[in-house]
Amino acid sequence: MNETCHPGVTYILQLHVEEQSRLDTALTQSTWHVAKEDGMRGIRLPYQLRSDWMVTSVLFLCFILVSYVLAHGKKHLKQQFKNFVLSKERASLFDDTTASDVRYTLVLILQTCILSGFCVYDYFSDHDLILFRTVPHYLLLSIYIGYVILFFIGKWFFYSFVNWIFFSKIRNAIWVDSYFNVVIGSGFLYFPIVLLIVYFDLSPQIAPYFTVFVVIIAKILLFYKCISNFFNKMYGAFHLILYFCALEILPDFVLWKGIILANNILVLNF
Repeated sequence: MNETCHPGVTYILQLHVEEQSRLDTALTQSTWHVAKEDGMRGIRLPYQLRSDWMVTSVLFLCFILVSYVLAHGKKHLKQQFKNFVLSKERASLFDDTTASDVRYTLVLILQTCILSGFCVYDYFSDHDLILFRTVPHYLLLSIYIGYVILFFIGKWFFYSFVNWIFFSKIRNAIWVDSYFNVVIGSGFLYFPIVLLIVYFDLSPQIAPYFTVFVVIIAKILLFYKCISNFFNKMYGAFHLILYFCALEILPDFVLWKGIILANNILVLNF
């Protein structure tokens, strides 16, 4: 009789099932531990202007402002355009206009300031990544819009002061009126550019050229009004250059340097 006892098939299958169960339990615990501790890191989506609720709110506000003026102040806009082209002399910007007309003018100037601040915001969102990674976006947009508003108010103050010294009250009023008309027209040109930037992914290399193009058009119109209003004599050419450079070209460089300085201060503080 053979004394060696061979295990049966049933016992071998039982050992196999137990071993497989231990392996499955160990594999499950290992997978759960990795998923809980480390996990799989996703790919971070790049910042997009159209996905920013604050940008959408600002554009919606501008749309409301423009719609309000176009619905109630068409006659005022037409009259302003005629006055700019024909150089019609008036005593003052606010003397022969109603309170509603003044309100339309201020609303459109505010809209231009908002869109101008947004163009600055868009430029630095593409060209200064460190700034946008460290400083909250809502704070940046608010600073840029506020800076542009202060810039326009400062220019209006210096215009009034310089023109009060060298020119008559009527010509001063005509110039301020023309300046406001150019600012309002720039706002209308900025609006489609901003929409292209936000919702149609206008290239960040091309967008600044559109913005600068609007600025150049505005400067040309102001240069024309300077000639027709203040320096319409040949001997005034030298004074025209000094006046235009001092009150038009130089303030823009000051504005740009001030924005860059403000950006550096924000990066250091945050």
